[in-house]
Amino acid sequence: MNCFEIPLDIEKVKIEAVEFTVDDEIIITVTSTVEGTHCHRCGSKIKQVHGNGREIILRHLSILGKPTYIRITPKRYQCPYCKKHPTTTQKLEWYDVRSPHTKVYETHILLSLVNSTVVDVSIKEGLGYEAVQGIINRRVSEKVNWKEFKELKEIGIDEIARRKGHQDFITLVTTRLATGALRVLGYWKAARKPR
Repeated sequence: MNCFEIPLDIEKVKIEAVEFTVDDEIIITVTSTVEGTHCHRCGSKIKQVHGNGREIILRHLSILGKPTYIRITPKRYQCPYCKKHPTTTQKLEWYDVRSPHTKVYETHILLSLVNSTVVDVSIKEGLGYEAVQGIINRRVSEKVNWKEFKELKEIGIDEIARRKGHQDFITLVTTRLATGALRVLGYWKAARKPR
């Protein structure tokens, strides 16, 4: 059998299983290789495992044109320092607890919005309109922290129609980093013109 490797663009995980579903999707089950977490109350580093949190399934970048999901059951840790020894669920850097997607997938969606509408991206990716709008709301700020950038060699400005024909626009501002990757700087909602 011939095999090849595809990077997942997520760190500090071990692949436990890969499943191809009848719906033509790929589900990759991973476990964290990170030891411990920080207590949500006192902030101390804790390493005493106390079971697992709930299973999380996150949409990830497609592989070979198939919708791909990452499945993880995060570990829970108990704090020996706080009164009543509360537990804290480990959270990894490659996903946001409030999102059903990996961060790299959300970046892919944001970059897909360049020269497309929210509705177009929603259809192409098989996501609801609200899911795409949720990614915009979570990942893009209306304010830019200019201190993050030493130099901007080029910027791109693109007006995105949320829905065609509804005069509802977002202006998306991007830059190309030294690595060649595109980075969304911010977005602004265009004011509607009075009729």
